[in-house]
Amino acid sequence: MRRIVSIIIFLSLGCSIHGQTTLNEYLEMAARDNPNLKAKFNLYLAALEKVNQQGVLPDPTLSFGYFISPVETRVGPQRFRLSVAQMFPWMGTLKAKEKAAASFAKAKFEMFEEARNELFLQVKSKWLELYELQQEVQIMEENLNILKSYEPVTKTKYEANLVSLADLVRVQISIDRAKTELDLLRLKEKPLRHDFNTLLHRDGATSVGISDTLIFETGDLDIEAVMVNQPKLKAIESMIEMLEQEKVLADLGRKPNIGIGLEYGFIDKREGVSISDNGKDILVPQVNVSLPIFGKKNRSIKKEADLKMKAKGFELSAMKDELRNNWTSIEYEIESARQTLALYSAEINKTDVLLSVLISEYTNNNQDFEKLLETQQRQLQLQLAQVRRSVDYQLAVYKQEYLTGYTLNEIQNEIK
Repeated sequence: MRRIVSIIIFLSLGCSIHGQTTLNEYLEMAARDNPNLKAKFNLYLAALEKVNQQGVLPDPTLSFGYFISPVETRVGPQRFRLSVAQMFPWMGTLKAKEKAAASFAKAKFEMFEEARNELFLQVKSKWLELYELQQEVQIMEENLNILKSYEPVTKTKYEANLVSLADLVRVQISIDRAKTELDLLRLKEKPLRHDFNTLLHRDGATSVGISDTLIFETGDLDIEAVMVNQPKLKAIESMIEMLEQEKVLADLGRKPNIGIGLEYGFIDKREGVSISDNGKDILVPQVNVSLPIFGKKNRSIKKEADLKMKAKGFELSAMKDELRNNWTSIEYEIESARQTLALYSAEINKTDVLLSVLISEYTNNNQDFEKLLETQQRQLQLQLAQVRRSVDYQLAVYKQEYLTGYTLNEIQNEIK
């Protein structure tokens, strides 16, 4: 079960509870419309069709022969012959082929799952980038409004010869810088929105709904959930199962195939003679047996499968080590972000108090205006850092979801 952890940071006056639901709607769009994901799914369906092809007998053979020069027999000349035959693989061969194909199809499905989870992580990451940009723009707009509010106060004091021209110039420079930084931030929105919509396979100019808040979530999942649910691991395991069946098939390849058939020969009657069975057609039951006397090929196939299984075993071990390392790194990212956010929250509160004091002192006593602007700038940097760190935290949580192989349906069920 998912649980809400302690930190909920409101980075603007608005509060949108619908934000997470909206993100899941975008994940549904991506799962439905992304062309790369569609390609992976169709490869899985194609592999699934292979299962149906492997569990059936080979096609029967039908042959027809016409004698240009009739072959004389005791009961008359033979004109043509017709035969039909069916080969039967050794017992267990078809089942082994079917299991091998099923394991391969399962591996393809896990590859599709992995591609889907990667796509979900990309969608979430881009959504977070848009969220971060939205919050930065709001913070910069608020900062610009505050700076603009300083200008008339400073101008009035300057005209009354209470402050120097330097104070007025400083606030005007700060306003101009804030405007430029705000314009540059707004320029980032178009390419980010286009990248996000591309993942959903829709027009790049389509608007994207972004929440005003982040509700930090984490799950009761651990590294063991990764070892059980990660599609990349399950895909390798399925390939190992397929290679096991290839070894079985190599052993079965040393067994003979058995065929049964029936041959019919058409005989003309002999003229001018009177004999029993004159013109009687020929009916010949047949039994065929293949002779697998050349075992070198099958031994080589079995050895090849053994070597591939060893390689897949090493690949599986290396993948588990990599996933454990990634999990440990993500745990560090989450804890580091959590502690940093707590520090930022406390520092922002203290800076708010300091700003109130400095504004009051400047308004009443003409205290150092440069110190006020520096503190305002520090507050701005803290707010921006808080936004970026909150995004780092949530991205790390999304990486955990990816590593544990969480599917869209599971996420939706948890939210419900």
